[in-house]
Amino acid sequence: MLKRLTLPLVAATIVAGTLFAFRGHLRAHESLPLRTVTMSMREYTFNEGNPTFEFQPGERIHFVVTNDEPTNVLHNFRVVGMNVECGPPMVPGERREVVVTMPKSGEFAYTCCTHPGMGGKMVVAKK
Repeated sequence: MLKRLTLPLVAATIVAGTLFAFRGHLRAHESLPLRTVTMSMREYTFNEGNPTFEFQPGERIHFVVTNDEPTNVLHNFRVVGMNVECGPPMVPGERREVVVTMPKSGEFAYTCCTHPGMGGKMVVAKK
C-alpha cells in the first residue's frame, strides 16, 4: 500500500515544485524596475546625435519619444526586431510611449521610418 502512494506523492511534489519555481521566475521579471528612456526627435536625429543605448537582458524599458521639431516635420519611432512598429506619423509636439522587455542579447536598431539614416542602435548584453 505504501509503495502505491509513494510514486503519486513524488510526482505531485515534483509538479508542485516546478510550478512554484516557474511562478517565482515570472514574479522576478514582473518586479524588475521600469527604466525610462527619453528620446527627442529634432533636426533629423534622436537626442542630438543618435546615441547607442546599452541595456541589460530582461530589463524593462519605458521609451518616451517626442517629436521636438520647431517646424512641421513628421517623424516615427520603431525598434527593429522588438515588435515596436512604426505607428502613424508624429506631428511636432506629439509624444509616443512604448514599454519593451529587453531580450537575452543582441543589437537592435531604433529608427524613424520616415527619414532613412535617422536612428541608432541598442545593445543588450550582460555586464
